[in-house]
Amino acid sequence: MKDWIETCAEGCYWITNARIVDPATERVYDGALRVEGAHIAELREGEAPAGSKEPVLDAGGLCLAPGLVDMHVHLREPGFEHKETVASGARAAARGGVTTMACMPNTSPVCDNGPVVRLIREQAARAGFCRVLPVGAITQGAKSEQLADLGEMLAAGAIAFSDDGLPVRSAGLMRHALEHSIGHNALLISHAEELSLAAGGVMHEGAVSTRLGLKGIPRESEDIAVDRDVRLAAMTGARLHIAHVSSRNAVEIIRRAKADGVRVSAETAPHYLLLDDGALSGYDSHKKMNPPLREKSDQEALVRGLLDGTIDCIATDHAPHTEIDKEVELAYAPFGVVGLETSLAAVITRLVDTGLMELPRALGLMTRKPAELLGIEAGRLEPGLPADLVLFDPEERWTVRGEELVSKSKNTPFEGMDFAGRVRATFLGSQVVYGRARSEDAPDESWVDTFNPRPWLEAGALA
Repeated sequence: MKDWIETCAEGCYWITNARIVDPATERVYDGALRVEGAHIAELREGEAPAGSKEPVLDAGGLCLAPGLVDMHVHLREPGFEHKETVASGARAAARGGVTTMACMPNTSPVCDNGPVVRLIREQAARAGFCRVLPVGAITQGAKSEQLADLGEMLAAGAIAFSDDGLPVRSAGLMRHALEHSIGHNALLISHAEELSLAAGGVMHEGAVSTRLGLKGIPRESEDIAVDRDVRLAAMTGARLHIAHVSSRNAVEIIRRAKADGVRVSAETAPHYLLLDDGALSGYDSHKKMNPPLREKSDQEALVRGLLDGTIDCIATDHAPHTEIDKEVELAYAPFGVVGLETSLAAVITRLVDTGLMELPRALGLMTRKPAELLGIEAGRLEPGLPADLVLFDPEERWTVRGEELVSKSKNTPFEGMDFAGRVRATFLGSQVVYGRARSEDAPDESWVDTFNPRPWLEAGALA
């Protein structure tokens, strides 16, 4: 891996003997990719040209695809750095093949103004492992009282707006926000939750919560809020994105709205595709998130929504908490799980290995689709685009162990689960920022992670 890092530092090279996975054309073919500067210069079927004067990296038949774009993460900085920082989250992203992520504003202080947006971008530039795009708050302090200054945050580099972690409680204020977003051509992301129904709930309300003696969160707390915001989007003509969809009824509401021409999009998360509320039978707080894991019928509806395009993309909702936070009774543990390092494998295991979806299409849900929603030049393999790439083995089997994660927090819902698909290298702007290879020094040839931070913003870009 050291040789790869040194070769890539030259900024001009070929990656050959790769299985090119192109989400845009939904093709997989044996090919080679040429990088020049920080961008993709050429794609071709077959090998790199014979006699090339440029260095050649042999991918060994592994899959080469655009780096993942995760449009929903929580990096906890500023304010909660003991759970995660921009730098530690960026390292976790690189290990998971994520090259661009949008971070939510429920920090302390809340990301509701230009200076906080710039702070996050500066921290990300220093970390150098991943492109980090701040999401600004819709309302000041995420208090649902007054709109934040969207224009100021856009000018500072915000990519979208959300009060995620909380809904915008007032329908009138949400309408005003949607109308205001049109002039900025900004995307509003809805945390769809009716708080009066969800209050005090620990998990999904159903047979399992009754058996466990825990207060439940009915799916109607999500459905009512999704319906409200979709109706407001139809009323205003604004763009609306529904975060972390978990309910079968919410999927149907979004499906009907799209058929009616409403400008609505939606995401779900890997944990909703792999787990249901039965996973909490052991009172495991690492499987507590909001919205909660619901029933098998909801899980099946989410998969159908991905297959027919009702749900546009998959995002992790990476929400780190410390062991002290989580190692309490389930009722008192905070909501949230980590997911940056497991998302690719989770999707391959759930959608590709089961035959539900071909690999390029599944990857498109985590690359091209979120990039299009955010309006960024990412998630595609095209000459001229940044050489943000992931090299992975779709067949390598591994077991998720929280203690092995590089995120500051280890609260994975997939502890002990066997997955297929493992990242071998992540490229950011042509440079290898993460690599996983056999150790040349260890007698058992154990695998070793190598991290190579490379600033992703040029000097002065934040001025």
